[in-house]
Amino acid sequence: MAAPLEVLFSSDASGQLWNACVWDLETGSSLTTYKGGSTSPRTLATLGQDYLIGANPTKPLLNVWSLQKRNQSQMRMVCPGRVTSLDVSPDGSYCVAGIADKIHVWQVCNGNLLAVVSRHYQNINCIKFTEDGSHFVSGGEDNLVIAWSLVRLVSISQYSQSRPEPRHVWSGHSLPVTDLHVGCGGSKARVISSSRDNTCKLWDLSSGELLCTLVFDSCITSVAMDNMELRVFAGDSNGNIHAVAMFTQPVKTERHITTNTASHEGVTVFKGHQKQVTCLSVSMDGTRLLSGSHDTSVKIWDVFSGQCVRTIAHKDVITNVFLKQTPRGVALPDSRPLLPLQHFKRHLVSTQADDTISDKSQVFDVWLHETHQLNKYMAHPASNEMKKSSSYDDHTQAKLEEEVLRLQGDVDHLQSANQDLYQYAVHNILASK
Repeated sequence: MAAPLEVLFSSDASGQLWNACVWDLETGSSLTTYKGGSTSPRTLATLGQDYLIGANPTKPLLNVWSLQKRNQSQMRMVCPGRVTSLDVSPDGSYCVAGIADKIHVWQVCNGNLLAVVSRHYQNINCIKFTEDGSHFVSGGEDNLVIAWSLVRLVSISQYSQSRPEPRHVWSGHSLPVTDLHVGCGGSKARVISSSRDNTCKLWDLSSGELLCTLVFDSCITSVAMDNMELRVFAGDSNGNIHAVAMFTQPVKTERHITTNTASHEGVTVFKGHQKQVTCLSVSMDGTRLLSGSHDTSVKIWDVFSGQCVRTIAHKDVITNVFLKQTPRGVALPDSRPLLPLQHFKRHLVSTQADDTISDKSQVFDVWLHETHQLNKYMAHPASNEMKKSSSYDDHTQAKLEEEVLRLQGDVDHLQSANQDLYQYAVHNILASK
C-alpha cells in the first residue's frame, strides 16, 4: 500500500494511550504511535525526515523518537529549563526553543547550542520558521511578535560580543500572543499573529509593515492560512472557526468580523467544537482544514462547504495538531535513520570552545617555557661534559619539536578555514538578505 501524500500528527494532554500519533488524513486510521509521557502545546515537530521531537509539559526535557516503526525507542534530552514553544527548520538542521523569555538555538547534527538570546520580557508562547529556514518568528506573553534572521542571530552570538538584534519587533497587540502562522515566500513571507485582544494582524516580513488587522468579537486562540493566502482561519475561545476570504472585498487596513457576519461578505463560521480551539492546520491543496480543541477532539473540515467530514476522538485536551508531507521515516517504516542524533548541549558552544582553546594555550605556553629553559641550559659551556653523559636524546627532542610544529600548523589551518566560512556567510548570505 502506497503511503499517503500528507499525514496528520496529533498529541493530547493525557498521554494515556500514547504521547503522539500519526493518522491517515483520508481514512482517519492510525498509522503509528509514539509512547512516553505527553507533549506541551506548540512544541511537537518533525526533526528532519527521521525523528519526532516534543517537550515535556512539566520538566526541562525534550522527548525524541525515531519515526521508523522498527526503532521507536525514546531519547530524552535535558534542557536548561522547561520548554514552552519549539520549532525545527524545514531541512531539520536547526531547532529553536523558547525557554521562559529566552530563545535557544541548537544545531541538530552535533547538538551544539549556538545562541541564547533574550528579547522578550515574558514567556514565549509560539515559534514558527519560514519555509526556507532563513528566518523565524516568536510570539510571547509580553504581547510582542519578533522576527529573527537565523544566520545573523547565530553569527553575531558566536563571533561578536554585541547583543543580536531582531529584524523586526511588532508591538501592535495589547494582550498576549496566542499563535503564529508564517506563509510562503521565505524572507518575503507574510506573518499572521493571533492574540487574546480579539485580533489577528497580518505583517510583511520583508518591510516590517502592518498590512491588515482583523477584529473579532471573541478571543482568538489559534490561526492559520492556506498556501495561496486566500483565506485566514481563526479559532476562538468559544469553539468557532472563522474562515475569512481576504480578497472578496476591497482591501482594508482594519476589518471587523462577528459570528453573525454574512457569508456574502467573505466570512464562513465552522461550528462543531464545544470548547476553545487550540490549533489549526491547512492541507497543501487548501481543501482540508484540521482543528484541535479542548473538547478532546480533532476535526477535519471541508474548506469550501464548511462541513466536518471526520472527527478523531482523543483522551484529553488537544495540545498539538499539524499536517505534514509524509516524512521518509513514516513512508518507509522498516528503514533506518540516515544520521544518528546527538544530545543537545546545555551550554553555548562558543564558551566551550573558549575554555578548550584556553586550556590548550596554557599547555603550549608551558611547553615553550620548558623548551626555552632547556635550550639555555644546553648552550652553557659548563654543561658540555654533562651533555655527553646525559641521557637526554637529541633525536627525541627534534621529533617532539617537529610534532608540535605540525599540530600548530593544523590549528592554524582550521582557524583559517573557519574564518573563510564566516567571511563567506557575511559577504554572500547576509548581503543577499
